[in-house]
Amino acid sequence: TTTKLTNEVSSHYQNQFMKQLHVLVLGLDVLGNPLAVIRGLAEGVESFFYEPYKGAIEGPLEFAEGVATGVRALFSSAVGGAAGAVSKITSVFGKGLATLTFDEDYKASRIRRKEPGATTASHIAMGGKNVVMGFVDGFKGVVTKPIEGAKDGGASGFFKGLGKGFIGVVARPTGGVVDFASSSFDLIKRTAQQEELVRRVRYPRHINPDGLVRPYIAHEAMGFYILNRLEDGNIAKRETYVAHITCSEDPLCCLLFIIEISILGLYKIDWQLAYEELNEVPSINIRTGQIQILPKESKTTGFLKTKTTRAVPKLVKYQTVSEAKVN
Repeated sequence: TTTKLTNEVSSHYQNQFMKQLHVLVLGLDVLGNPLAVIRGLAEGVESFFYEPYKGAIEGPLEFAEGVATGVRALFSSAVGGAAGAVSKITSVFGKGLATLTFDEDYKASRIRRKEPGATTASHIAMGGKNVVMGFVDGFKGVVTKPIEGAKDGGASGFFKGLGKGFIGVVARPTGGVVDFASSSFDLIKRTAQQEELVRRVRYPRHINPDGLVRPYIAHEAMGFYILNRLEDGNIAKRETYVAHITCSEDPLCCLLFIIEISILGLYKIDWQLAYEELNEVPSINIRTGQIQILPKESKTTGFLKTKTTRAVPKLVKYQTVSEAKVN
């Protein structure tokens, strides 16, 4: 009957739910996914006994190799599993703190900051920088958030911004410390388990403001990528990528920015000039291998007279003449 069939189906799903409840609960990242840790440890113990046995069948040298492989597998599963569990817990905690700030820009910048570095040193440096920036952004938000709220929503927006600012004073620095701990334990996990970090082969494609998809150009993609990395993406919100040239081994010139690349692979603006502040078209000196960028003369109004300061040209080295002329 229909009633019996309904009861059978309901009983089946209830039994399956109770049997799999431990998988659901123990698989939560907020608990560190202990089920994955247990499974990984079980595989490590299995390799610890199975690898020497498999090697003993073939010979004494293979037995020694099997012992080494088994010990390494047990160590990596134990240390890597524990570090991975702590990393998952701190990652969930950090995401919760970011949600408490009610700031979409901060949450987006946090995701960008969590991008792993190319080396262990750059990875640690990025984590330390995020901790510092958490304190800086937190205290800066107490001033900037009420002002932004007042512009958008008047008095009510001011008080909302004030609340966001005070919450950010606590949440942002704490989130930076938690994210640093999460990335550090994740680095320990990957090192212990000898995981290779998968990285994209090429930079994201640059699409011009007209929206047309053109053939991929690696040079443009690299410049667009660097522009998006400056100041947590704030530069890319108000500037459009046009062109860039390689000035020397490390610095790059993007639009009218001089961008430096530090030892740790981080980008920062060394010098910049607005397009409307140009006095003339930049000229190329082939003899010296430099591009001359001449700003307009600056005028400062004093108490009695206006003082004109002569502009000092900026000299930028280039590598190829064709690249300098085109861009």
